[in-house]
Order: sequence, then structure tokens, then C-alpha cells
Amino acid sequence: FVVKDFLSQELNILAGQAKVGKSWMMLDLCIKVAKGEKFFGFDTETSTVLYLCLEDSPNRIRDRMVKLTDTAPANLHFAVMADNVAGDLTKQIESFIDKHPDPALVVIDTLQKIRGSASDGNLYASDYQDVGMLKRIADEYQIAVILVHHLRKREASDPHMMISGTTGIVGAADGSYVLCKERPGDVET
Repeated sequence: FVVKDFLSQELNILAGQAKVGKSWMMLDLCIKVAKGEKFFGFDTETSTVLYLCLEDSPNRIRDRMVKLTDTAPANLHFAVMADNVAGDLTKQIESFIDKHPDPALVVIDTLQKIRGSASDGNLYASDYQDVGMLKRIADEYQIAVILVHHLRKREASDPHMMISGTTGIVGAADGSYVLCKERPGDVET
């Protein structure tokens, strides 16, 4: 486990509505794992973390860091640009892992920013392949990879069926977390 009894060394999806706090939560997770501090009351072990915050700017990341921690851990690394899974993203992540002795966590915020294109029109196969390429990294290097994603606007009795895209996304992942508001209009999740 990267976060004991909460986040294991595998590929997980974190999905939620727009502006529900997914990126804030992931930045907090990254900081806690890099420092070896508790996350939601669960133990972590100090480890190297890569956060691909692909919808942010360096200034925005710095502003959020200041609000979440007094000291930025040296083993927390950021990137605001990356290739897509059809390109060299997996090679970029593997190169990072090879250069750092104790990697434990890679967060990709958001999945849409690194998606390949479904050239043959088979969306399920494309979704499964994109997520599967990143799952291979999690499995091979025994790290946790989290893909941040969005929910559909349509409600479903099973929150996991609200994850945007085909079931190939959830099917290729080892697990998923869904952030939902208890009632529409709530400011807390």
C-alpha cells in the first residue's frame, strides 16, 4: 500500500464532478506521501511522487502548495506538460521512475489530457488500451498510479457507472474512487 489500507500499488481512477476538489485532494495526497504523513488518517511511507498536473500552471501549483504545506518536499515532482499515451507518455514516466530510487505514486490529472485518439472508432477498445498502458506501469514497477477523471452529468444507482467514457476505463483499472456530493448544491463532498 502507498496509503495503508486505502491506496494500493495499482492503477486507480479518481472521478468526480467538475470543481468538486479532485485536484486539491490529489495535491494533498502527493504532499502527504512525499512527506510520509497521514492521509485521511491512514499511514503513508515517505516516497518519491510524480504529479502530472496537466490542467495547471506552475503559478497555480505554487499557490496551492502554499495553502497546503509550509515546506515543499524535495521528493515531490511536478509536470504541467506531458505526451499522450499514444505517444511517449509511458516512456516519460518510466524514465522518471528509473531516475528516482523510491517512486511510489504517479498522479495524472486529468485522463483526458493524455488520451490517445480512437482511430478505428472502437471507443471501448481505445479506453481499455489507454488505461491498460498505464496499468502496465503500475504493475511492472509496483507503484500506485491514479488517473483523475470526470463524471457524467447523468445520475446512476452505481456511482462507478457515472464515470465518463466507456466501461473500458473502469474495466482496465484495478479500482476506482468516486467523489460525489451528498446533495446537489452542497459545498462539501
